[in-house]
Amino acid sequence: MDEVSVIGIDLAKSVFELCAVSAVGETLWTRRLKRAAFIRFMEERAPRCLVGLEACGGSHHWGRWLEARGFAVKLMGPRQVKAYRAGPHKSDARDAAAVAEAASRPAVKAIRVKSEAAQAVQALARVRARRTRQLTATSNQLRGLLAEFGLIAPKGRGALLKAVAAFKEAGALPEPVRVLIEELAAEVLAQARALVEADKALARRVGEDEAALRLMSIPFIGPVNAAGLSVALTAPGDFKDGRAFAACQGLAPRQDQSGERDRKTGIPRQCANDTRANLVCAAQALLTAVGRMEREPEDPFLAWARALKARKPRNVAAVAVAAKLARIAWSVAAGGAPYAPRRTQAQLEAARPAA
Repeated sequence: MDEVSVIGIDLAKSVFELCAVSAVGETLWTRRLKRAAFIRFMEERAPRCLVGLEACGGSHHWGRWLEARGFAVKLMGPRQVKAYRAGPHKSDARDAAAVAEAASRPAVKAIRVKSEAAQAVQALARVRARRTRQLTATSNQLRGLLAEFGLIAPKGRGALLKAVAAFKEAGALPEPVRVLIEELAAEVLAQARALVEADKALARRVGEDEAALRLMSIPFIGPVNAAGLSVALTAPGDFKDGRAFAACQGLAPRQDQSGERDRKTGIPRQCANDTRANLVCAAQALLTAVGRMEREPEDPFLAWARALKARKPRNVAAVAVAAKLARIAWSVAAGGAPYAPRRTQAQLEAARPAA
């Protein structure tokens, strides 16, 4: 076991597949262990070396657990690992060998293992997102059932519930449907209360995090965006600059270069994630706000967004503003200071004392 250079582990809930390779890439041994046996083996018998893991459910927990026991951990994305899997067929043993092979490649980028605090913030944000989707789905189903009987409810959740009460009093619904409508209305109320509690829990957690509070100094970055960005920017040094962070979030055009041809093919969809979606929502709100301003905003960033909205389609401008917000967030996280708008040349000249 002294010759082991990398151990690739295919994680699971109950059965773990291990593959150990030497410095020259030779497979030295493989193991298939149940959970308790895996824990004993890694604590007592496994040589302290580089351990490769594929990012999946529980991988950050195991990354922290292995680091606490003296292992060097390299966590990698599934798409990167899949490129090293041998043959067309999939198995746990082939996955473990692919993890070990990918971990030994310097070109394969590592994912930072999240701390428990970062995962707690991420868990709150994801639960809130799920409750938002559930509330939207239930409200839409309620509206759809009413529409099937010719009853159209106004926009807004409060208006929807008032319309349901009015339809019930008017006796406009058949008895079986009335029972369903009452149940769905009760679900909407319960889910709305659960969403309010999720918002409060996330706001409390963000309020205790100095990094998240600094991110909230950026225009139109609220608790939801601050939570996601604080997790993504736990270590700003992982990114070369703000543009690299924006590209990592899928807010930069995909490059298609071959020979002398070099073109940009648009924003990729496969990079979609909650952080990108929330940044685009913030950008949409920002564009709406600057469009309603009667005077030119003093903040050059807001003035740029307003000019961009005037000359570009709405969605194109929203993605551009979202990318700018990501770059500003990286700058705030890397600098450790709240957002401060840059002053224009005209403002600098106006503030300059007279000779």
